[in-house]
Amino acid sequence: MLPACALAASLCMPLAAPAAWADDVSDAQAALDQAESRLKQIVEEHDALQKEADDLQVQIDGAIDGVMDAQREVQDGRARLGEMLTYEYKTGGVGVLKVLLESENLDDLLSNLHYVDSVQKAQADEIELQKQREEAFNAALDDMNDKKDQQMVKIADAEKKTEEAAAVVATAETQLSKAQDAAQAEADRLAALKAQADALAAAEQDAAAAEEPQASAPAPAPESPAQPDRPAAGGSGSTGGAAPDSGAAPAPEADQQVGWKTGAASAYGSQADGTLGATTASGAVVTESSMGVAIPMSWPNARSYLGRQVEIRYGGMTVVATVNDLGGMGGGSRALDLQPGVWKAFGASSCLDWGVRTVSYRFL
Repeated sequence: MLPACALAASLCMPLAAPAAWADDVSDAQAALDQAESRLKQIVEEHDALQKEADDLQVQIDGAIDGVMDAQREVQDGRARLGEMLTYEYKTGGVGVLKVLLESENLDDLLSNLHYVDSVQKAQADEIELQKQREEAFNAALDDMNDKKDQQMVKIADAEKKTEEAAAVVATAETQLSKAQDAAQAEADRLAALKAQADALAAAEQDAAAAEEPQASAPAPAPESPAQPDRPAAGGSGSTGGAAPDSGAAPAPEADQQVGWKTGAASAYGSQADGTLGATTASGAVVTESSMGVAIPMSWPNARSYLGRQVEIRYGGMTVVATVNDLGGMGGGSRALDLQPGVWKAFGASSCLDWGVRTVSYRFL
């Protein structure tokens, strides 16, 4: 995008003094003068909005780190509580009555009672810590979402400025069309204005293309040898690897909230589908706790998404994962392919249990 100062300088180039032309020529020149002034202002407003959106992205990147850390602590805490409950179930628990019956003397009884109290206190402390972890995760998630929502508003406002710039030029062009014998210098002025408006539009389209994928022809397969036309996860809802993927990825349905999309999500990362322990397109290894996802390789510039975080919502729960893989995924009929840490966080017990479900998501 051209900086505002450079664009303003080009719009304010001195022009030759008008001659005694007809009224329509005078009207056209007046419209051009107004368009130059307004377009300069629009460019400044657009650049300011874009800078605010860029600054918010820096804040979002920092917030993502906090969310991912809090999410790991929540999952680790859940695992510890699960281990405690499993131990209680296997041993039958340590109750006061059991301690009383098994104690041989008073000292033994007091010692055993102290042990029971310590166990119960440790369990209570762990439950309280888990509540605090959940609260910290939700607070970090709310903060990140607030910043992302603000950014999407700034981007939308910048797009409106681009549309306004096009409307300003269109109005000036209508006036100029009435001046059949206007001087070539006036036509050059209009051409310069259109070029600046087109530059704004092109920059906005580039920003939009980098923000969200749109339907396009299939992109070439990734270079990683670990991604040979697998069925985008191998979950039960997958289309399987027998039928080759074809066609471009359809554009996901827009969610009612700003920046969110809805799409089908499958799952992989099991011994059954042969992907547990496999290497992803980014070089990561799929493990039982991988917090990664794959996207369709048919998306435009699919490899540019590797390393980006994506926020996913399903069943009242939110998970933040990292894009680290690419797949065929039914020719792009599915938007995401979830690795074990992600589908487990949503409560699924296996790839087969998850199947293919509709989720909401947005890239951060």
